[in-house]
Amino acid sequence: MIIEKTEFRIADPADRLGILALHRRAFGREDEARLVDTLTDAACATVSMVARIDGMIVGHVMLSELQGPERSLALAPLGVDPDWRDFQIGTELTRRAISVARKDGWLCVFVQGDPVYYGRFGFKKGVAEGVSCDRQGPHFMALELENGALNGYRGEIRYPDAFGAA
Repeated sequence: MIIEKTEFRIADPADRLGILALHRRAFGREDEARLVDTLTDAACATVSMVARIDGMIVGHVMLSELQGPERSLALAPLGVDPDWRDFQIGTELTRRAISVARKDGWLCVFVQGDPVYYGRFGFKKGVAEGVSCDRQGPHFMALELENGALNGYRGEIRYPDAFGAA
């Protein structure tokens, strides 16, 4: 199986150009590569993971610190090379990034994406209903990494400025 031949690890500075090229291939535009580039230079905390096959970066996911609920992250972007999309690489990257975030003491993760895809990781629209932000809508969801992390939270969340520029 391909997934067994895939190396998943925390990204390091030497991966930067490969990550940017991956997002350009995955999305066919500059926006996500620019977002990753800007977040990498920003002062916000991130979890950045790559998937590599035979030395080539075929997937990348980034979680970035949000302003709002204590110890919260935004999941974006998640990109997989179009030639490798049918091999569960994005799924495994997401699972591992969530695991790293949980281990590192983060309490919740927000995402704007496909409810079916992200629902399999436990993201739910109802969990995000207490927050307000410019990304609200049917595709805005949250995942508590610690049970009850968002219980009673009512307020705004702010994504890093890089999201507005992308």
